[in-house]
Amino acid sequence: MIPALSMAAAAQAGPGQEQTIERLDRQVQTYLHEQKPELAIPVLRQILLLDPKNLNANANLGVLLFFQNNYADALPPMRTALQLKPDLWRIQALVGIAEKRTGDPIAAEKDLQQSFSNLEDRKIQKEAGLELVELDSSFGQLAKAAAVTERLEEILPQDPQVLFTAWRIASQMMDQSLLNMLLVAPESAEMHMIIGGQFGREGDHVNAVAQYRKAVRLNPHLPGVHFELAQQLSASPDPAMNAQAEGEYKAAVQENQYDVKAWSRLGDSVAARGDFKTAEGDYRKALAVQPKDSDAQTGLAIALISMNRSEEAIPLLESAVRSDPTNIAAHYRLSIIYRRVGRTADAEREMREFKHYNDLKVTMGHVFQQIRVQPDKQ
Repeated sequence: MIPALSMAAAAQAGPGQEQTIERLDRQVQTYLHEQKPELAIPVLRQILLLDPKNLNANANLGVLLFFQNNYADALPPMRTALQLKPDLWRIQALVGIAEKRTGDPIAAEKDLQQSFSNLEDRKIQKEAGLELVELDSSFGQLAKAAAVTERLEEILPQDPQVLFTAWRIASQMMDQSLLNMLLVAPESAEMHMIIGGQFGREGDHVNAVAQYRKAVRLNPHLPGVHFELAQQLSASPDPAMNAQAEGEYKAAVQENQYDVKAWSRLGDSVAARGDFKTAEGDYRKALAVQPKDSDAQTGLAIALISMNRSEEAIPLLESAVRSDPTNIAAHYRLSIIYRRVGRTADAEREMREFKHYNDLKVTMGHVFQQIRVQPDKQ
């Protein structure tokens, strides 16, 4: 931090003191280079006795004290540095963190908010962002917290701490929305959809279907209700319930002709009973709305393969894996077709991708199963 924050001193001292300040500043730089902050701190204090408005000394003293966890003493020199140069975003971020840790959350939120979007150093931006999320969450400002986590995910998409924080805020927002729904409309179709979704996540398809049916009875035109009901019917281990899914997918597309997922899953349902020609039409309707939808491309490719039109399927599958590299079915089918046409190296590559993502899917399944078996602890 110190070398990056170091800047030319804005000396206010008279000519007789300038040489002394320069000598002390060189001594500070030596101690910093030797990583001896405990020796640099008293020298910086000497500089400030001679020149209280010295920008370099105020900034460095504040930062050194901050990283010694002496937040109360770090704040005055850092605030002075900000008064002298307001665009010291890293200093302002540290000021916000120090204010938060010394019990001034209102000032902390303001300084962290102002500095966060202007920071360039990823490490400091992460720390400032996480502190800001915690403050916004404590104030009940979950939308603001979510906006910060979204930005953190953009700049640090593989950071576990950032991903966990984003999940935590999303969970809090979901809980808050559920509470609001319970207060204003506990018997509404929307409430039954929420409950049905929770049952579905726990693998309880019977109760999920019952809740979605209640939602349909209350409001058959509620966006998404037929599709979600069809999803639960399709996922059920009961063949009798599976057979009812197609009708709900049809109801979903009747309600919304632009529902890509409903058209695609309707195609899956039709294809499952061997009507590949009709399925082709359903998939093409999905692709007319969203030409790069990976699931619809894969479904259409499989239907074409089943009708002995494999050559048409290859570009669809290639596009599907480009749109969604995790598409297991597309990798597998593409590997089979490549091998049939003599593209051995390509076939082996696609099979490796299939195995990689399939193993990942199995691992994720184990994790989600652990979550579901103890719902009372979630």
